[in-house]
Amino acid sequence: MNRIPLLASTGAAVLVLAGAGWGGYTWWQGDAGPDSTHVLCAPDLSRPESVAAQSEHLALVTVTRATGYLEEETDIPGGVRTVRARVDTALKGTSPAELELGQSVGRTRDGAYTTAGAETRYDLLQPGGQYVIGFYTGGSYGDAFVLYSETAPDPATAVRQWRGHLTANPPATTTDGC
Repeated sequence: MNRIPLLASTGAAVLVLAGAGWGGYTWWQGDAGPDSTHVLCAPDLSRPESVAAQSEHLALVTVTRATGYLEEETDIPGGVRTVRARVDTALKGTSPAELELGQSVGRTRDGAYTTAGAETRYDLLQPGGQYVIGFYTGGSYGDAFVLYSETAPDPATAVRQWRGHLTANPPATTTDGC
């Protein structure tokens, strides 16, 4: 007979601990701060003012070389191409003089990389090219991951335009959870 109260109290203790663990987990997930890695909030890439306001970092870079490619998942086409880039002008945030950047890409039948099909401006980073990029640091693809890229045929004009975008009032963001 002594086993029933022991079994009942042990069961109650397990339920209390499980409930506390679940409650703590959901509280922790709900209180995720800006350093949280489980949600990636990309800027509204359709407007430069939004890209400027919502990007963690913004810079004019020169891509110095391609460094690799990582296929993300076998059932999803594409992956991440990595390149090395020199930061010519940091427009927002602080950046080292050189970065290893990851960029989401697709693959064509002949094995070339492409960003075709992107809904907004997202130019393929090519060695020798200059680009204005919006990016966040960290992740598993080098120093940073590119969320926005735009070819900069005239670097001085691009820097002037993007400094203007940084001072503009961006439209309101409607992304939930960011």
